[in-house]
Amino acid sequence: MTMIDAELERAFFASDPAYDGRFVAAVRTTGIFCRPTCTARKPLPKNVTFLPGPAEARAAGYRPCLRCQPEAARQVTLREIATPIGPMTLGATAEVLVLCDFTERPMMPAQLAQIRRRIGPATAGQGPILDRAEAELDEYFAGRRTTFDVPTHLPGSAFQERVWDALRAIPYGETISYGELARRVDVPAGSRAVGRANGTNRLAVIVPCHRVVAAGGGLGGYGGGLPAKRWLLDLEAGVAPSAIAA
Repeated sequence: MTMIDAELERAFFASDPAYDGRFVAAVRTTGIFCRPTCTARKPLPKNVTFLPGPAEARAAGYRPCLRCQPEAARQVTLREIATPIGPMTLGATAEVLVLCDFTERPMMPAQLAQIRRRIGPATAGQGPILDRAEAELDEYFAGRRTTFDVPTHLPGSAFQERVWDALRAIPYGETISYGELARRVDVPAGSRAVGRANGTNRLAVIVPCHRVVAAGGGLGGYGGGLPAKRWLLDLEAGVAPSAIAA
């Protein structure tokens, strides 16, 4: 086994998201090829061969895995931008925005892992969707925009997507409680569950999880930090936001 084969084997059996889009694993005993992060039970190493991509696997007679859908992977381009509430990382395919989150939040590695697993490999670069998203965010932060038009894609579990759709329905300048959000998605006792779904929202600001607050008047939680949440709510309330310490 060459050093390259050994590294591909390690990445496949570790389900390493950094390798999504860089190769596929073809299984001789099933005739199926998978992405490195496929969640299906891993085959025996002796039954796996590694190929550059789906086209090569198809040419060799393999068919795509229905679980991980290796032919559906799309390249995601990342860009970090400066904002009044701290650095944010944007991610987009050629067609849609898939990431807008706080660069320094502890959960960012997990967010990027979800991007790689659900959409495709991610690398830094440039693109028109990134340009459009950055321009719309600049307008929002300047108080000149209340809704976003950039096309987005936010795949998740069925429950997460229900919560995220409910977040999009909260009007600019308004807030609701976690309990009210739970009622809107038909889980009236699920305040904690909707809070967790809020925390995994990969399109911060654009999908406005900052508009959900504690029932007693407190801010509740926020992935970007409570100063950022307060800044956003003040902006939308027409109050001059306070500067956020670097």
